[in-house]
Amino acid sequence: MKILLPLALLALSPALRAAVPDLVATISYETVTVGNDGVEKTIRYREKLTRQGKHVWRERLNARAGGHDHDHGAEDGHDHIDYAAASRHVWLDAKGQPRLEFALPQQRLLVQVGQREWSDVGFDGSWTLASQLVDIAKLKGFTVGPGADGSRWYRKTANGRSKQLQWSTRWALPLRVESRSQDGRHRESMRVDIHPLAAGQPLPWAQTGRLRGKDYMDTLD
Repeated sequence: MKILLPLALLALSPALRAAVPDLVATISYETVTVGNDGVEKTIRYREKLTRQGKHVWRERLNARAGGHDHDHGAEDGHDHIDYAAASRHVWLDAKGQPRLEFALPQQRLLVQVGQREWSDVGFDGSWTLASQLVDIAKLKGFTVGPGADGSRWYRKTANGRSKQLQWSTRWALPLRVESRSQDGRHRESMRVDIHPLAAGQPLPWAQTGRLRGKDYMDTLD
């Protein structure tokens, strides 16, 4: 699910990008919509993000990314892959170019996705967005004010929506992102709980050696 795309917009200078700290974060998403019939629908989910150097790993908590059968039944033994729920590994190669793969432990698969297919799985190729969730250099028309612990608040009201984002300069990551319609019938939020990456903590991308590599195009058969 794409969430808060209008707010997913902030790039740091090359010097700051090189200095982003290693961390582990839990990201909590919530979307609340009130329909014309008065029925309120709420969607919530959480992700875990691990960032170290040139690697970023995101995994949907409590999710199963495979095992959905074709509409005509399971007789062919083929499973759909839900890439939104699969664990995503983005890293920079020796040339500084992003690479992408998805880990599906239940199916013992490690799916490599080439650049031509990135849009198919919801990846726009931005290392900044992959590693920092938002690109603050692209926030236009937002007022900026101080927050707690050296953070900064970005706020804007336009086109019937109010938006605000709390940015941690220490972690180079948002702490909170919120978007709300002025009539209160639609609101989205993202909250981020951050901890330093502990020394010696197992890195999830280093645990994929037992998985069988497969090209994304081969999963479409």
